[in-house]
Amino acid sequence: MKAIRSASSVLRKSPLAAAFASVALLAACAGDDVPPGPCPDVVLLSDASKQVKFNGQGRDLTDVLFEAEIEPALVACEYDENVLDVDLQVRVVASRGPANSDRLANINYFVAVARADQTVLAREAFDIAIPFPGNRTRVSGLEEIGQIIPLAPGETGSNYRIYLGFDLTPEELQFNRANR
Repeated sequence: MKAIRSASSVLRKSPLAAAFASVALLAACAGDDVPPGPCPDVVLLSDASKQVKFNGQGRDLTDVLFEAEIEPALVACEYDENVLDVDLQVRVVASRGPANSDRLANINYFVAVARADQTVLAREAFDIAIPFPGNRTRVSGLEEIGQIIPLAPGETGSNYRIYLGFDLTPEELQFNRANR
């Protein structure tokens, strides 16, 4: 039995996201009449939701390799006895900067599973390489990530949070905070 919820009420509609939601909703309705349990909330960390990658130490517009943003994630989950199987879709949108001569954005982001009290149970880093083909300067990449969460008796997805953000250097984090 699958349940779907978006990480934000401002989820941008795309054909792929709509198809993902439709398939999961149909799967949820195809079974018995027992409503599915809740999925964990997905929290896009505001300080780590954007990344500006510079070439070297310069911080001028001409030094920008790329700018990237994580869009709100779509999550589907399925309960199976004492396990919660979570499927997360992560879309990263990148814009090519003037200093980017190799037409590629190598981006690192993380997904962390935590209890509702913010105790992190697992954290994993992911890499995505987004090419800028032809004369395109703005492109996106879609990642699908599966997470298995063991459930104690009486627990549901509402007992957990999934945190999402870019793996930023201290300088990139400071830049984000200074440019809100």
